[in-house]
Amino acid sequence: MKLILIGPPGSGKGTVSERLAKDFRLKHISPGELLREEMAKSTEIGNEVKRYMDRGELVPCCIVSEMVNLIILNHPDFLLDGYPRTLEQAGTLEKAAKIDLVLSLDLSEKIAVERISGRLTCEQCGSSYHLKYIPPKKRGICDKCGGKLVQRADQKPEVVKQRIRVYKEQSLPLANHYKKKGLLKGIDASGTPEEVYSLAKNEVESIIPRTI
Repeated sequence: MKLILIGPPGSGKGTVSERLAKDFRLKHISPGELLREEMAKSTEIGNEVKRYMDRGELVPCCIVSEMVNLIILNHPDFLLDGYPRTLEQAGTLEKAAKIDLVLSLDLSEKIAVERISGRLTCEQCGSSYHLKYIPPKKRGICDKCGGKLVQRADQKPEVVKQRIRVYKEQSLPLANHYKKKGLLKGIDASGTPEEVYSLAKNEVESIIPRTI
């Protein structure tokens, strides 16, 4: 089974992907995580990627596609989280694998900005918080270790809005592309994580007879 999950920033792609991958025994491939690993290592690619991500821009297709293709060659069953993001990337992917289903997590810009811009991470232990949903007991201080809570550059409201604009301009055409192929299924991502996952799981289960 070969799945794709697309959606704007803040739609919960990572959470849904991890659960689907576990329940259906799929290789979870997240280009975003791969790129962040490169940034954490401060490699040449990582430093270049950071410059794009800090500005809320998409990383060049050639960098992302090369990383993804190397992985899917060794995994017949996989779930792509956040890739492809452009028609160019979709074309490259279709040369390497036949996709069975594309799930589109649909979310309004207002909710997306609220979800992302409220996120905070502890510099010391890495614990995650949210100003609205999971606030720390003391503003700016981690409950667990007393470390300073910070916001990533790509989580600031103005950058989030830019990321959403980029998504709409370059990624939404994917919906029409996969809809024409009969592969696209829309999912309302405004609900709770459990509600969103239940909708996604039902769509995947509906295609299992076709992929066996």
